[in-house]
Amino acid sequence: MTPNQSFLLFGKNMNLEKQIEEFLNLLSEANILFRSGVGFYLEEGMDGVRFQARMQLSLHHEREMDVLSRFIESQLRTQLIVPELRGDVLQLLEQFSRLQRILVRNLEEFHVEGPDFLEILHPNIGELCHMVSLAVETCVEAGRVYFYETEKVGEYLSKVAFYEKEADKLALALVKKIFSQDLSLDRKMHLRRFSEKVDEPANKAEEIAAWLAIVFMRKAPMNKQTINH
Repeated sequence: MTPNQSFLLFGKNMNLEKQIEEFLNLLSEANILFRSGVGFYLEEGMDGVRFQARMQLSLHHEREMDVLSRFIESQLRTQLIVPELRGDVLQLLEQFSRLQRILVRNLEEFHVEGPDFLEILHPNIGELCHMVSLAVETCVEAGRVYFYETEKVGEYLSKVAFYEKEADKLALALVKKIFSQDLSLDRKMHLRRFSEKVDEPANKAEEIAAWLAIVFMRKAPMNKQTINH
């Protein structure tokens, strides 16, 4: 880690730095809960003990992130070393909060609507969940290096784009497989909607990555100037 880059944002406010790290850790855990929750739903159904546990823990994490985000926002408004960066940091955290809400709400909708996926579709959903999870986790890591190792941001953003495109391919293959089955049109449309629910976090991750790329280009010259001085 380049000390000047961390100091540029936090100065000596180690508590703020710690809270942002915890915020990102909770988002990573929400990603894991979403992936495992969908898997347990396919194995056990909406009333399964492990699925229910993942959903409840996901909701608990959402409440924790809400509290953290309010604390971090209040700290950033008064203690950020470079005020010009305040808007970017606040917007990044808000985008991450929206990503977490997508993970939580989409998992919760499995419980509410109970989509009945044929067993033949389960491997496709598993592959899609895996790729979506990679896109989300890589996006979170891009957020980490934005704060601490700015020069590495580009490496992560290109990976997010790759995983998101692969997820889109898997989602399309899943939808095609759904519509090849002997099912009513209503059921096909229902399953298609939930295929999109599984894919949605990757789309949001790619959206955040695209925004981060713009911010990174603005921030890089500032970091270079700070380090040189």
